[in-house]
Amino acid sequence: MKRPVVVIATRQTKRKNKLIDYVGELHLELLIKLGTLPLMVPVVRGTLGCLPQYMERMDGLLLVEGEDVEPHRYAAHKANFKFLEQTHALKDDIELRFLREAFKREIPILGICRGSQLMNATCGGTLYGDVQKEKRSERHHIDYENYDTYRHPVEIVPGTPLARWYGRKSIMVNSYHHQGVRRLAKRFKPMAHADDGLVEAYYDPDAEFVVGLQFHPERMLKEYEGNLKVWKAFAAAIHDKKG
Repeated sequence: MKRPVVVIATRQTKRKNKLIDYVGELHLELLIKLGTLPLMVPVVRGTLGCLPQYMERMDGLLLVEGEDVEPHRYAAHKANFKFLEQTHALKDDIELRFLREAFKREIPILGICRGSQLMNATCGGTLYGDVQKEKRSERHHIDYENYDTYRHPVEIVPGTPLARWYGRKSIMVNSYHHQGVRRLAKRFKPMAHADDGLVEAYYDPDAEFVVGLQFHPERMLKEYEGNLKVWKAFAAAIHDKKG
């Protein structure tokens, strides 16, 4: 039996002065473990012309970390330009086209970190150019000195899928971002907030599975059973859709 395909656009970095495309191993391992087939889409010149073929095989869409979402993709504020860091226009374009196709065909979508921001912006929401500076928040949303060990609390909204997956009123989550959701798109409902009010998780109540998470559950699998349940729910929706 063929595995359903989960499309993921890669991220670029430099290795020995040459660009390479990659997807984090934790994402790929989980997708394979849960019975799906990850399909990495390179963010290179020529990819846009290949998207129809990738879309034909797409049974699920995973949007993961990367550069800042370009402000012209949504109703931006001046601060979005003032605090802008590195962007990648082609990655934005590729993922936007995948998103539109996934929404059209009601394909399960999981957006993590930058992926949740891009999905919100694509659906009419807006972003903070820099959460820390614009909200004047005392809550740090990134800690470079304790990058992988830093955690902060979030309150989970009762009755949401997140509450069902974690079975808790609050959890401690990792945080690797400076952009964040300013105004949540109308189609989405919040599932968790940081203690400064920032939306940390949301979902589309009218979809089988459309979920955005600001935190990375795949990097905290040993901390809460709910972290794996998020991924299991994503995979289960893909398998159900595929039939």
